[in-house]
Amino acid sequence: MQNYKKLIGSISIITFSYAASKVLGFFREVLLANWAGVSEATDALDLAFIIPDFLFYLSAGGYLAITLIPIMSNKDKEELEKYFLSILYGLSMVFVLFSVITYSFRFQFAEFLEIESLDFFTKVFTPIVFSQVFFFIGAILMSYQYFHDSFKYAALAPVVYNSTIILFGWINSSSPEATVEGFALGTLIGSIIGHFIIQIYGAKKSGLNFYFLFPKIKHLKEYIVISFPLIIGQSIAVIDEQLFRIFGTFLTAGSVATFRYARRIALLPVGIIAQAVGVASYPLLSRLYQKNEIDELSKLVKKQLSYLFLIGGSLMVGAIVNADYLIKIIYERGAFTSTDTARVSGVFVIISLAIIPWSINQILTRSYYVQQKFWFPVVTGSFITLLTSIILFNAASNSKTYAWIIIFSLYIYCIVLLVSIKFNSENIFNKNLVVEFSKIALILVLVYFVFGIAVSFSGILNLIFSLLLIPVMIFVSLGLLNFEYINIAKRR
Repeated sequence: MQNYKKLIGSISIITFSYAASKVLGFFREVLLANWAGVSEATDALDLAFIIPDFLFYLSAGGYLAITLIPIMSNKDKEELEKYFLSILYGLSMVFVLFSVITYSFRFQFAEFLEIESLDFFTKVFTPIVFSQVFFFIGAILMSYQYFHDSFKYAALAPVVYNSTIILFGWINSSSPEATVEGFALGTLIGSIIGHFIIQIYGAKKSGLNFYFLFPKIKHLKEYIVISFPLIIGQSIAVIDEQLFRIFGTFLTAGSVATFRYARRIALLPVGIIAQAVGVASYPLLSRLYQKNEIDELSKLVKKQLSYLFLIGGSLMVGAIVNADYLIKIIYERGAFTSTDTARVSGVFVIISLAIIPWSINQILTRSYYVQQKFWFPVVTGSFITLLTSIILFNAASNSKTYAWIIIFSLYIYCIVLLVSIKFNSENIFNKNLVVEFSKIALILVLVYFVFGIAVSFSGILNLIFSLLLIPVMIFVSLGLLNFEYINIAKRR
């Protein structure tokens, strides 16, 4: 019980932070739509992120906490500090070098992506590529804080980051091109303040004493060996947006931005709830596995999967039945027209289906990583990504077809991970969890039937009605059906 209380506290901090960050990110997208619309300038912003994001993924920067926390769990306090500083300094120098090399090939990247205005692309690309340095260093510093169950300073990073982007976008909102340049500059400044300066202070507050030492090759080698599967692997759940950015260049102008606008709204609940659960619970999952408390670990994972399936599915249904109105009230103003609304909402319906796999993936992958089983999810994700890329290359060139292919691939990936995961030879996806998932799916189908077919409201009335009635219907259904891992009405 103490574990759950502590976990709830950590989840609450991160959820509040992610909620604030996502609201700001949501506001940022609204402003971008208002100032720049669906245009070649907004496409350029997305395309400028392809190489820097790929560089970050290639370095396993997004998985630093996942790889470092299990390693740090096996070290005493004095050894831990020396090891961490060695990793921090060594990897930072490597990533600075990578960023400089990447920057030197900026014109070649622009030509590969078939960018018409090389000068404009360079202005956008330059601050973005160097912002990744501070993201990477910040991720290392955050992993130290997570290891010590400290989340508040790490939680400030995305809030500061998004606020800075909005500020610089607003200052430069005289034209679509100026707005995009402002957003790119804000990316760099925000990463320096939120992901670097604040995280240095946060690590010090968590007990880290900074002093100079030469990085040890054996420490870097240990990290590279453990994270190697994550470095070479590119899961469909991580780079789905990158796929659309790349293949979206085959489509008409604004196609990449269309996917971007739709995906940002669909990911909003995932970032607030599911990602917060995954980040906050990972240190606890790691400790339970290290202590060989497998029964407790298995029960916690099943609970989290069930709750995320139910919550994510509910939000998915709400998004689908209100798609047109949501896109309209969020984006339709300024340079974003009613034609853009129809275009984005059509893709948004498809992308909303991914809320469920995006959500449960936050726990599925971490259930492998706490066991330091990196190869299976990485090989599986990389194979599905490769297969998806081949299908996309040969598919009909339109946004909806591309979206369907990517979303279907996400479901395949999560299903494979779910049915394969084990703790000490015990399958997580057993009969009880199958029954649990089946009941949740039944509830979701019932809710969709009521709002998608039986209810004839539209616009604001449909939105209000669904916000009021969907939670009531789900709560009543939970009371009528006997659930093993979901206990909302009462605590066991």
